[in-house]
Amino acid sequence: MQTVLIYLCAAYFIGSLPFGEILSRLKTGKSLILEGTRTTVAPAKMFELLGIATGTLICLLDFFKGFLVAYPLAALTFGENPYVNWGWISLASLLTLIGHCNSVFLGFKGGRGLSPTVGVMASLLPIPAAIAFCLGLFLAFWGLSTKPGALSAAGAMPLLSIIWVLVVKPQDLFYLYIVAFMSLWTFWEYRDELKSYMGIKSQTKETDQQAISQ
Repeated sequence: MQTVLIYLCAAYFIGSLPFGEILSRLKTGKSLILEGTRTTVAPAKMFELLGIATGTLICLLDFFKGFLVAYPLAALTFGENPYVNWGWISLASLLTLIGHCNSVFLGFKGGRGLSPTVGVMASLLPIPAAIAFCLGLFLAFWGLSTKPGALSAAGAMPLLSIIWVLVVKPQDLFYLYIVAFMSLWTFWEYRDELKSYMGIKSQTKETDQQAISQ
């Protein structure tokens, strides 16, 4: 039990590592946290502020936070067949996401959770995750914005996972719970982008614009 508790604490700690904030401070001397909020600028704004190379590096580092907890660290904790302990791994994955969005190093503020979510899903359900990622990437480049890509990936992940599990891997049915929770969390974190698509004015969006102009 002690090993499991260490694994869970490590999951939150890894999720809390603020790679984006560190690289932003080093490159621009500015914070990515929006003033008056508990979250960072939207991914599109991050790429504008830091450039494609740095923005991509941040996304990859955040992706590997989720992947690391869901597989290599899980295997180290539970052995060669870690997914027998899917309940603990699911809880650790959630703690990674919670740590990313509520980092202890940033006063319980943080990012929006899409990259670590994709990292977890790439370990648990790699085929649906890969399809959702490719769809999101295509729409991001097609629309020249990360907004449609991020929202589409978050929306496609549960649908693709349901189809995959019911048709191909019914033994992985329990993973749908974690997929559903993480997708809902991601939609909540991107609620301002959803509002903007519906024509609803968002205070966070206005703050994003101020962050770029500074």
